[in-house]
Amino acid sequence: MTEYTHLAYCSACDREVKVTLKPGYEPAAGEPIPADAMVCLAHGDTCTGALCPLFGVPPEQMKENLERSGLREKA
Repeated sequence: MTEYTHLAYCSACDREVKVTLKPGYEPAAGEPIPADAMVCLAHGDTCTGALCPLFGVPPEQMKENLERSGLREKA
């Protein structure tokens, strides 16, 4: 499996955050990546807007994406 983790600037929390694709997802060349395949590893308390500024999905969807990915870091 290819590693797709990158840093991206999030305007909601005013810092760079790690973003990735859900485990096992392999994007097809030239096709858009569906919203349920994108995961922000820093999803949390600052995610209070109507849409994720990185992926344009509601915070509830990003929370679900993170939970389903199994990638949430343990505190």
